[in-house]
Amino acid sequence: MVAMEPWTGAQRAFAVKAFYKSGDSFVIAQREFQREFRIHRNRAVPSAHAIKTWVCSFEATGSTLKKKGGCVKTVRKPENIAVVRDVIERIHTVLRVATLCHSGYLKPAFDGFYTFTFLL
Repeated sequence: MVAMEPWTGAQRAFAVKAFYKSGDSFVIAQREFQREFRIHRNRAVPSAHAIKTWVCSFEATGSTLKKKGGCVKTVRKPENIAVVRDVIERIHTVLRVATLCHSGYLKPAFDGFYTFTFLL
């Protein structure tokens, strides 16, 4: 189930405008919002946090809507594929060495470099 946004774009825009007109007061912006949209005093109005989020979003992007999430898409290029393949091969090499050390087939010796001795 997708959560529905409770406030329309026009309502968000009005709240941001009321916030600026009120001298950056969340309370006054909420009261103006209540009057404009004829919301009963016991009904919900946008919270100060919501208005702050809309104002920050508006200042950053020019819109009160949330940014859509997601990862950055990359293009598959031969260079990218080669880099990923190299990293995976290195990881497998490290895992193989670690497995051999753990099983007793290799003995690590530290002399400034990591060297390994086969114990067969």
